[in-house]
Amino acid sequence: MKLILIGYWDGPQTDRSWPSPEQFVDASWDTEERDFVAYYLQMGLIARSYMGFSRCRFCGKENGNLELSDGHFVWPDGLAHYVVEHAVRLPDRFVRHSFATIDSLESAARDVEWWRGISSANKH
Repeated sequence: MKLILIGYWDGPQTDRSWPSPEQFVDASWDTEERDFVAYYLQMGLIARSYMGFSRCRFCGKENGNLELSDGHFVWPDGLAHYVVEHAVRLPDRFVRHSFATIDSLESAARDVEWWRGISSANKH
């Protein structure tokens, strides 16, 4: 399995081949869409934990020490900070993916029988 990295930036202690967050600033990005993407980023599962904290490339704030993932993409847990606080607009591919993932979860059929079977079997 290969996760797609997003939200890793160039900086004094990183590989200079990463993009700069300034390239992605878009103050005109629709606020509702931006907030949804930030929420999606915050819902990620912890994929890795690191000893030190990353710092925001704009304001210097300690910005987390985790990598989060949805099983398809992987990102630093501070990426939502960039989206909300600095108007960093993520690529459309990721935005579409986040909306499609939530849509598929919201519209998925629900199987209630398995859980009912578990709870009745464990009452003894």
